[in-house]
Amino acid sequence: MQNLNLFQIERTQQRGPHRSQMLLGLGILLLLCLVHAGWQAWQLHQGAQLLLDKQTQAQQEEAQLEALRGNFVEPQLDERLPEELTARERDNRELQRLIAYLQLLGSQRSAGFVAPLTALTEQHPQTGLWLSGISLSEGGRQIRLQGSSQDQELLPQYLQRLGQSTVFSGREFARFDVQRDDDDQLLHFDLSSQLKDQEAGNE
Repeated sequence: MQNLNLFQIERTQQRGPHRSQMLLGLGILLLLCLVHAGWQAWQLHQGAQLLLDKQTQAQQEEAQLEALRGNFVEPQLDERLPEELTARERDNRELQRLIAYLQLLGSQRSAGFVAPLTALTEQHPQTGLWLSGISLSEGGRQIRLQGSSQDQELLPQYLQRLGQSTVFSGREFARFDVQRDDDDQLLHFDLSSQLKDQEAGNE
């Protein structure tokens, strides 16, 4: 009968990284820490340099500001300025009134000449009376008529028709000269009219 030895010594197996692997990993980690620390140091250096530049620029600007403050002269209000401004405004108002008056006068003159001439043409008789001179002044307010007539009845009729027109309404003849020429039997007249309100203002 044989004896069998069933008891065997089992060797324990080691698990996990080897020592060399741990040393390699530790070296890599240390290298990464050194790189990160260098990058942080470079960033800190750049920030410090930028801060120093900004401080230098701020000091220069502060020095320029102080220099400008030292050279600044506060403006003084001229005491004559309000009076000059008032005078200029008064002159401007006078100029505006003058321009408005000239424009009104121009419109009156341009409109005052056309209407009387048109009325004289419309009321003029076809025969027996003619005008040798027409004078318009003050924008048509003053009118002088010179002419001749073959019939003494035509002149009163002509003046009556003129008085009935809208343009010559309200006028009076301040001058009325009529002379008869014995040679050619013509009646020569010289008439001047003006508006009633102007005549009253001149008295």
